[in-house]
Amino acid sequence: MIFMFRSYTIQMEKQNIQRYTKILLSSAYDKKTHKIDLNIFKDAGFELVQNKELKDKILKTAKTLYLGKHIQRIKHKTIEYHRDLYVILLNNIIFKSPKNTNMFPRILLPILSTLLILLLYIATIKSILPLYSLRKKMKDFANGNYDVDCQSNKKDEIGILSNEFDKSVKKIKKLRDSRQLFLRNIMHELKTPITKGKLACEMIEESTYQKTLQNVFRRQEVLLNEFARIEKLSANEIALKKENYLLQDIVDYALDILDYKKTSVTCKLTPINIQVDFELFGTAIKNLLDNGINYSDDKHVTIKSNSSQIIISNNAKELEFPLERYSEPYFLECKKQKSSRGLGFGLFITTNIIKLHNMKIEYNREKNRNVFTIDVKKKR
Repeated sequence: MIFMFRSYTIQMEKQNIQRYTKILLSSAYDKKTHKIDLNIFKDAGFELVQNKELKDKILKTAKTLYLGKHIQRIKHKTIEYHRDLYVILLNNIIFKSPKNTNMFPRILLPILSTLLILLLYIATIKSILPLYSLRKKMKDFANGNYDVDCQSNKKDEIGILSNEFDKSVKKIKKLRDSRQLFLRNIMHELKTPITKGKLACEMIEESTYQKTLQNVFRRQEVLLNEFARIEKLSANEIALKKENYLLQDIVDYALDILDYKKTSVTCKLTPINIQVDFELFGTAIKNLLDNGINYSDDKHVTIKSNSSQIIISNNAKELEFPLERYSEPYFLECKKQKSSRGLGFGLFITTNIIKLHNMKIEYNREKNRNVFTIDVKKKR
């Protein structure tokens, strides 16, 4: 590397001395007498070589370089000898060129500038490397890993950003842990009376009253389990187990859950395959059928399908509010107007299940009937 740099420097010096010599010759050379005013070169800093032995060695080197050309035919030429530059004028006048004082700004300065830029580039890359690590940790956090550690000892903007993100992660983790603790407690507190109620029902003599109580407790248990699962799915704590199923099989599963109400359902299904979580999507269908029966005028609901849609309809009053409002949990209890009828908690679970499957549900009013359409092909 050093050798290449020195060779480059010598070559540049030769070219500069050549140009400089040509300029001096234009003033120092007399065409009539064919003589050179040596003082002009001396004033320019050139040193006349008078040592005969040195002159002979320089001329010999020059002849070797120019392959036997007659030096007399060459007005001036610059050669290197023992790391010094010499100028040969005409036949045997030899000057030692002055040391170049401008080498630094012309040669070293650009090189040093390049090195400085390279060092700045390396320093910049090194300073932003923590951003790559931070981005990876943010991605892990988004995928559900709450144990990422983003603390930084640096005082720059990236360090401040990392520390603030670390604080946010810890706060969200505390909220998640509190939510999980609350859910575990509330599930336990709710399941205990349901279990006791189911045991009490077994002690009652068989009657319509007993069956009614059993259905009530069974429904409450199903709703509680549905809520627990949808909550975990919404929080990305469990994944959907999506596979291809026949729609008829999913509807049969929903009717089995409906139990005695399945006689109030009319099915007009076209055989289609859909990719869903079997139990979860079946629960969504069951909720829509259950709501359709409960809030219809004739306690009857119809489900049919085509190549891309599942359509559930009933003969009932038109919905007073947009479907999104009825999808809110406990909407029935929260409404102020006593005359208004909501679809309650079941539809909240249903719409969330459909969203998790990346499908879309719509409501329309057609010929005095409420029509709910699930588009299984169209992405929401």
